[in-house]
Amino acid sequence: MQIKYANFKPVKLLLLTLCSVMVTTGQAETDPLLLEAARLPLTAQANVDKPFTGLAAALRATMTHNPMIKGKQAELEAQQFGVSSAKAKRYPTLSTLGSNVNNNYDQATLRLDQPLWAFGKIDTEIARAESEVNAEQWRLLDIQRQLLEDTATVYAKIEGIKLRAEVAEINTEAHQSYYDRLARRQEGQLSSEADMRLAYARLLQAQTQLLSIKGELSDAQSELQNLTQILVSTELAVDPQLALLPSNVAVQRLAIDQEANILLKRQNLQVVKLGLKAEKLASLPTIYLRAEADLLDSTSGNKDLRAGLTFESSFEGLGLVARGRVKGAESRLAAARYDLDSSINDTRRRISSLMLNRQVQQGLIHAYQQTVNAMQETLDSFLRQYETGRKSWLELLNMQRELTASQMQLVQSKNDWLILSLRVASLTGGLDQQAGLNQNRLNEAEE
Repeated sequence: MQIKYANFKPVKLLLLTLCSVMVTTGQAETDPLLLEAARLPLTAQANVDKPFTGLAAALRATMTHNPMIKGKQAELEAQQFGVSSAKAKRYPTLSTLGSNVNNNYDQATLRLDQPLWAFGKIDTEIARAESEVNAEQWRLLDIQRQLLEDTATVYAKIEGIKLRAEVAEINTEAHQSYYDRLARRQEGQLSSEADMRLAYARLLQAQTQLLSIKGELSDAQSELQNLTQILVSTELAVDPQLALLPSNVAVQRLAIDQEANILLKRQNLQVVKLGLKAEKLASLPTIYLRAEADLLDSTSGNKDLRAGLTFESSFEGLGLVARGRVKGAESRLAAARYDLDSSINDTRRRISSLMLNRQVQQGLIHAYQQTVNAMQETLDSFLRQYETGRKSWLELLNMQRELTASQMQLVQSKNDWLILSLRVASLTGGLDQQAGLNQNRLNEAEE
């Protein structure tokens, strides 16, 4: 029995149709993901295989999921369409004109204008639109750096709270040990009821302090999640290399070159300069190649086609309007220069304050460390003297409290030093690589 292949043509056609539908459906499902990826021009895509843990994961999560960044990325995307609109002014303009002055005369004209020479007006407008896009990129980077600083600060704060919780746990265990030891001595009638009540009160104070620190930890973790929008593990400590900074002079120079707000103000200055140039060129003429056709002319009934060069210029208010706009643009340029100088001064002041406080904390760390070592030795000596009856129970408890307070101050100073270091690093771009910011795109925008 022979099979007629012609009978299978409808089946083939059906299979081709189904395949086409499947491909179209797959593209419809993939395109939104590509569009979402395109809205991250300054952020590298996170590796989904890596676990969400550590400071780098927290920084990348903030860059990816924080709604403030998404909003700025949408504004950047909208600004990029302005460049396309400015470039489109090089193409012809099609316009129509219709009039009916009386019942005996109807007219309609189709006009096509192709700019030939605009004396730099179109090119200046394109350059200004591109400069505004670069300014929007720096504005996005400014928001990103602010969120990086907030995220790194909260993450380091969580690390410090955990260290204080460890000190509080050790203090609670020590007071529990003292209380148990005093209870055994009371059984042998070697301690009074007043000593027991004092030891119990100190134990409750230690437990209350631990609970309070755990409450701070919960609040800080909630604050971190508000920034990252997802759960990020904070088990890993901050990389000590991130806290290493050059000298104060080098940090000042790096901040002037890399601080996002300064870069934004410099770009705004360029935008204002191009705006001034555009205002000066606005009164210059534009030469068009114009073609016109009469679509409706009730007087002749003909459809005439005309073409030729057109010279167009206008002096609104006898040129006084243009002069006022130029003066206004010059004033805006001066204001932009002052704004840049103010931002540079504010950055220098902020960096100086951060570096000075960082240096102060470094000195406090050294002093607190020596204090803790001395108090630990004193507490051990008091404990031995208490066993021999040379020190009272109250002196031992007071020394334990002073030791814990000094340990808390030491941990807090170390954490403050780390936070100050990370804040300086975020201002100078030291956390950009950890957050996955695309430095190549940043360099292109700066150029």
